[in-house]
Amino acid sequence: MVDENFVNQVAKAFGPSTKLTDDEYEKLKSLMQIFNVDLDDLFLEWESYNVAEVQQDLELNMSTLTQFHEYLQKKLANNKLTPKGVHVVKDASGRKPLSKRTVNHNSPATPHSKRTKFDSSEPDLSSPAKYESANNTFTTSPIKPSKDSHTLLETLNPEIEVINALGAAHPFKLTANFDPTKFKFRTMQMKLLESADVLDDQIDSAAQLYQEHNKSSQQFGNPCLSSQFDILCCGRIVPDSPTYDNETLNSNSLFLETSRLSGIGQRVPLDLSKLPGFSFFPGQIVVLKGRNPTGKHFVAEEVMPLPEMGTPVSSRSELEEYNQFQNGQGLKILVASGPYSNSNKLQYTKLENLVDKINTQMLPNLVILNGPFIDLSNKEVEEGNFNFPKDQQPKNLDDVFRLLITPILKKIDTKIQVVLFPSLKDSCVNHCSFPQDSFDRKKFNLPKNVKIFPNPSSFAVNEILIGSSNLDLFKDLKEVFKNDGKLSNNRFERVIGHLFEQRRYYPIMPGSIAKTHEQDISELSNGAAGEKLTGVSVGGSSLETPYLGLTELGNSLPDVLILPSELKVFAKVVKGVVLINPGQFIRPSRSINTEDGTYALMSINAPDVNALNGNNVQQVDDNPDLFHHNVYKRCRVDIYTS
Repeated sequence: MVDENFVNQVAKAFGPSTKLTDDEYEKLKSLMQIFNVDLDDLFLEWESYNVAEVQQDLELNMSTLTQFHEYLQKKLANNKLTPKGVHVVKDASGRKPLSKRTVNHNSPATPHSKRTKFDSSEPDLSSPAKYESANNTFTTSPIKPSKDSHTLLETLNPEIEVINALGAAHPFKLTANFDPTKFKFRTMQMKLLESADVLDDQIDSAAQLYQEHNKSSQQFGNPCLSSQFDILCCGRIVPDSPTYDNETLNSNSLFLETSRLSGIGQRVPLDLSKLPGFSFFPGQIVVLKGRNPTGKHFVAEEVMPLPEMGTPVSSRSELEEYNQFQNGQGLKILVASGPYSNSNKLQYTKLENLVDKINTQMLPNLVILNGPFIDLSNKEVEEGNFNFPKDQQPKNLDDVFRLLITPILKKIDTKIQVVLFPSLKDSCVNHCSFPQDSFDRKKFNLPKNVKIFPNPSSFAVNEILIGSSNLDLFKDLKEVFKNDGKLSNNRFERVIGHLFEQRRYYPIMPGSIAKTHEQDISELSNGAAGEKLTGVSVGGSSLETPYLGLTELGNSLPDVLILPSELKVFAKVVKGVVLINPGQFIRPSRSINTEDGTYALMSINAPDVNALNGNNVQQVDDNPDLFHHNVYKRCRVDIYTS
């Protein structure tokens, strides 16, 4: 008989719908022992196996676990999976590998159980600093994923009723919180000095923000200089090599980079041995307390928390006006993310079916569609093999968009508002870098009810502040993690915590690079000739460093944060923010007939300043005319199959 405690741990790691036989539980235990990993790390490997290897959403059973075992064995044989305790790392010159100790990932469980109901009565919301995090907030009875379209998978806040079909029966106010003209910059025009100024400003601004918030008498010092007493320092976490990966990134390979103002831009190796717990990633701006006794290593003794952002508030009159707009009925918002066709062909039947359902059954107030629409990695796009009538032969990929996507968007009821976000994989956007300009309305002949927003951006739907970034932060962020019991064991929650602390939608530096072979990336960094780079994929984050200011969150946390990712679809509450990964509308598959995917549907109750049940807006303590939005208490999120 399998230990009940282990069964509960599996449910926390793999989800409440995980019901296995005793033999299958024993198989999981054996995998943990063979590869010396805990359940959370095993789950991440399982997700990687589903996304990158089989490109399907497999169910856990003995057959798939056996295949998974073979996959891990091959990965270990290729030095892609290293048992805990030892990391094999090449030095910068490529000489004999050195054995380095890694961070111990075996850590106690977080105080909040995974996939349990978020207790909205627990935190005191009078101060942002008192927000608690829900590890996962799915609470419906488990429903096994189905290939049938529009099947409900999971729900956030199921006690909230789905808003009745409204469409545009009640108007709402859509406000853009960005300047579109700032995204009209030329790409591939970066200047070294401009990039350096932006990167330095990130460090100096964080140091100034910390000092203003803490009003400490202790001055910031230069961590690169020898010191026999503790100092505070602010800098950027950087890897010892720009071609870092999961194998080479560990607690012994991190440096602290200073700004030109605080340390003439020097870097110093970090000694993290005295820190009981930490979560660091390349590009992270940190304030550390410690000393550099020898002048060679900065010994960090404490990680000082950066000030938290506040929460958005609205006045009583504004909320009453929005309530009247909606006639007290609330809002219904659909969120989907591309690709919208199978990776082997350009076929948009599923998207057309969704549009029909939007017009006849769902009737949302707002539809948010994230790219890619014409995916650069689609096989037909790569080969230029399009099947169009002779009188409609496209001259370029913009014509393909006009012939395939625009007619579908025009079918959406003109009373329903639509917002389009581009992707770096979109073939029909002028910008192929992040931050990214919006689609060209005139070029694609888009209807009037379709709004075009840049990537990333924030906007308001009535009082609800929504942030959206269509770049896969969950997949790209690689961290060095050691838990002292105070940090969350849930990687998704830690990543979101980093995003909020850094106040940027994509805080990684250097950004990700899509690649297929390890030797290719080393050739790339050495300026190899093109013929030597066969097999290097197009992609990655392609950061426009001088314009990273456009990727900042702003002055407050959003009410809703939409972050599409290739990894597991979810909806959860983190620090009072509703976080949604709608997944991919059609996941890439080797099969030409497989079109599995997901999307999300939000139902948000209207704000009621007179509500007494505590599940609506909440008055700010020191100002009776201002209210916290508390969207996470009055928002239901349903995840459906596409």
